[in-house]
Amino acid sequence: MSLSFGYDLMRISVQVSDTLVDLIYVQQSPSAWESFMSEVTTSAYLRPLRLAQVKMLFDLAQGHYWLVYRGSHVLLLAAALFLFVRALDIRTWRDGAAGAFALTVFTGIHTFRGVVREGFPVNHFLVIVVYSLLALNLARSKGGRWVDLTAVVVFVAASLTLESGLLVWVVMATAWACGMRGISSRGVIAVTGCLAAYCCMRFLFLSTGMPGLEERTSGLWLRVLEPDELIARFGANPTWFYAYNVATSFLSVPFADPNDGVFQLVGSRLEGYVPPRLYVAIVSSTATTALIGWAVIRRFRRPTSALHDADRQLLVLAGVVLIANSVVSFAYTRHEILSVAGAFYAFAAFVTARCAIESWHASTRLTGAAVLMVLAIVATTWTFRTAGVHHMLRVQAFKVRVDWARLSPDLTRDTGSREERVAAALVRHLRRDALEAPVTNPYLLPRWADRWWGE
Repeated sequence: MSLSFGYDLMRISVQVSDTLVDLIYVQQSPSAWESFMSEVTTSAYLRPLRLAQVKMLFDLAQGHYWLVYRGSHVLLLAAALFLFVRALDIRTWRDGAAGAFALTVFTGIHTFRGVVREGFPVNHFLVIVVYSLLALNLARSKGGRWVDLTAVVVFVAASLTLESGLLVWVVMATAWACGMRGISSRGVIAVTGCLAAYCCMRFLFLSTGMPGLEERTSGLWLRVLEPDELIARFGANPTWFYAYNVATSFLSVPFADPNDGVFQLVGSRLEGYVPPRLYVAIVSSTATTALIGWAVIRRFRRPTSALHDADRQLLVLAGVVLIANSVVSFAYTRHEILSVAGAFYAFAAFVTARCAIESWHASTRLTGAAVLMVLAIVATTWTFRTAGVHHMLRVQAFKVRVDWARLSPDLTRDTGSREERVAAALVRHLRRDALEAPVTNPYLLPRWADRWWGE
């Protein structure tokens, strides 16, 4: 799966949106440390490692920007898939079958699309997914000093990359509370101390605020509102808007709707046409969530005060991470921000599949057959959604190429100061690479592909 997704990713050029400005900035930055420090004093975000990573890769590229940035994207995706499968701890053929189902949920869920589609030029949301999965692997390890030290390093790196990196602490603390002792009590206390230091540094020492309504567009009910509309509606008291974002983020992962804060199914029905892809996503996600609810009842039906059972641990983790990730999305909701919750939702799907297979032996033949039949149908829909990621990446490659073709000529003119001429040379280099890249024209693909797999 890493190779197949990697092949599609390597056909996408370095994108223009959310990328070109950062590349020009790091080109003029003298060092990664300077890039790090420049992000420390921002007013709404504390993400100093974000630009530092972009700068380090830029210096490493030595002109081979597409190869290095897209190559790092492929390696991050491979690491995420590896850490996800490793955390499942496959030991039997039954585990393997359940793991295959979980892997299709992980790669088919809509939150996964954001972490494979966008470049930025480094997909830092994918970086946070990797850190979160690494945290779970550390929690399920045999432990030791090096594990505790690695846990601290992972949290610090994640928290200084994006705000959603704080979810790494949620994973570690919840795993420890559920009985996973790979990260010792001292390790969890150390990570908690780092969290307290982060909060003090951000809100007391640096006085870094929170993102406001003017930052970007956001979905509300049936449409997307521009920043000025958001300010006009919620500028005096944004509490209700933040609560709406948390609620829609929470619903988005288990039910695939609303999408980025917009209730797409209702909106599409009011417009008179519902794309088949919405039915596939909503039905498969809702059916899987229903099966997860059945697995929760089955696993927690036996009275016990401890949560040391591996399946219970994963179910509790999935629920806590979903709640925490939804809270982190209070300012605005996007697929990419919820990618950690999407990954841990797949762990709950793994437990569900294993319960369904066990029911074939533990229940009556009729009940077990019915559960397995439902699981087989749901698994087919998830496999179909995973296959659609390849179509999405093909379309993304074409969109990126069109963006470069439509780029303003002013950005490529070799005039002005030395910095402007050097930046123009970089833009010409990236544009030439994009326009020379062979990509598939999606308008030549079958029309049904966009109806069933498109955005």
